[in-house]
Amino acid sequence: MRLRPRRPEPEPALLALRSVCHELRPPVATLTSLLRALEDQPSPERRAALAQLAAEHVSHAESVLRQAAAVARELNTLPADPAPLDEVLPVVAATAPGDRLAVGASSAARRWLVHPQHTRQILINLVGNAVRYSPGRIRLSAGLHGRRLRLTVADQGGPTPELMTAMRRQSPPPDDRGLGLWLVRQLIRTRGGTVRAVPLTPAGLVMEVRLPRYRQ
Repeated sequence: MRLRPRRPEPEPALLALRSVCHELRPPVATLTSLLRALEDQPSPERRAALAQLAAEHVSHAESVLRQAAAVARELNTLPADPAPLDEVLPVVAATAPGDRLAVGASSAARRWLVHPQHTRQILINLVGNAVRYSPGRIRLSAGLHGRRLRLTVADQGGPTPELMTAMRRQSPPPDDRGLGLWLVRQLIRTRGGTVRAVPLTPAGLVMEVRLPRYRQ
């Protein structure tokens, strides 16, 4: 019996680009429907409400496109220059609704040197998952624990079976469900770090990432 040659796994940056492109589908489809509704809606009040919804979906699509641009730049294989975490956090914060995300970091954590593209993609994915799958406020925190940078994304959701399956997966998912989290785990492993999901009592979830200082 002849065995089929095993297909090489796609590199993380290509999977990331596939993931963010997939995320563009819902807002674009919704915008198309809203435009049709605006064309057929004579009521000024209803048109104003539809226009507000369209603006919100355009804003989300813009944030996803920023992610796609960052990942596409990462396909450049040249080593990235180390950058302080303080340069990464504003970019991550800009991808989430301002009324839902709070960001806090110690002064030492803000000075910690990271791989800027990888750290940005890790946090954008974790914050984006919290925005999509949990209600209420989200908090992104950064501090030092021993000789590692500790990053946490806390939300009011919980450790669902789908999340725990994604955390254990050893190969890319067959479709786009769970692809973003799989990518996060690969990037963290590439940087010599760890990630875990920690349930909170009585409700909530913390995604905790620990990273060593990045050096070229």
